[in-house]
Amino acid sequence: MNLELLRDENGNYPADIAEIIANSDPEKKEVLRQVGIIVVEYDQYHDAWEWLEDMLLEVNTGLESTAGLLYGVSGVGKSTILRRFTKKYGGPFQTADGLVRPVVRVSTPANPNLENLYKAMIQALDADAADSGKVSDLRKIVLTQIAGQKVKLFIFDEFTHVVEDRTEKFATKTVRALKELLSDKHCQCVFAGTELLFKVHSIYSQFRRRSGGDMQLFPFDWDEPDDRTEWLEVMAAIQSSLPIKCEEPLGQELMARKIHQSTDGTMDHVMKLLFRATSYAYDSGSGVISFTHLADAFERLRRGDEVRSNPFGPPSKRRRTVSVVHHVNDDPDDDDEKSNLRSTGKGPKPRFKK
Repeated sequence: MNLELLRDENGNYPADIAEIIANSDPEKKEVLRQVGIIVVEYDQYHDAWEWLEDMLLEVNTGLESTAGLLYGVSGVGKSTILRRFTKKYGGPFQTADGLVRPVVRVSTPANPNLENLYKAMIQALDADAADSGKVSDLRKIVLTQIAGQKVKLFIFDEFTHVVEDRTEKFATKTVRALKELLSDKHCQCVFAGTELLFKVHSIYSQFRRRSGGDMQLFPFDWDEPDDRTEWLEVMAAIQSSLPIKCEEPLGQELMARKIHQSTDGTMDHVMKLLFRATSYAYDSGSGVISFTHLADAFERLRRGDEVRSNPFGPPSKRRRTVSVVHHVNDDPDDDDEKSNLRSTGKGPKPRFKK
């Protein structure tokens, strides 16, 4: 098919054709999707899941409502666990009494205040916020929805924002306000975030009395024998799930060690590394993920302050040949709003050479 015949009088593609052109390799997208959905349920994953279930099952047992902290360094899998837990227990489920939502996960706003925090809770409850914006009105809506939807557990993800982004006085005020949800046995609360979240105990000492115990997640420690053994098992499980396999199997000790060195033993970093390496392997058409693909992925994901050497060896030299592009019209008003592709007009067509 000659795609040029599909342009209209203004040189624009129809929206559906433009989308196909802009996303011209659905096979690659499917390969990367298979990497993106991999979740490995290892020991800490199960421990955190059981801890959350214990918090949930304590509701209506006669015990007073409690709260707990789920924290750890970025990348250890907190958000993955919380998303999957909410998906299983959150609903909403249709009952004879209407829709119920046993577990609600709230994304704590950056630079939070009580108004936008309550609005985030209302949004997670799929309810309408009050027009007035008064904290007292918003709180009433939250309490009404908790009772009506029979909420048993509120999970506040990224709650470290309350500790990091605001003053200690504000953090105390916020935690005290949320503790009121516990005081009247409205529901349980879980606050999730980075390792700085444990400061909540010192910021607001009364919180400790209502604490049901905390759960801290850690990266895998290569020097700890049990961690190393499990890491090898996790790497072998990931290797078997990859749509494009690593040339050197991930479950072999040398390869597993290199993956650990490049990711600091955190699962999120592992999957981002393999996602990028899979993309490079697909583009090369090699059929396997090589050390070079992993080296390129490591360089792509390297953070600015890192000076450590690449554990997979030197990356490929991605030099590009020089090319000249003839710009017909640099007027931004000529950008195609229908297709997000720029029309070349009637002048010479631009040529791109990799």
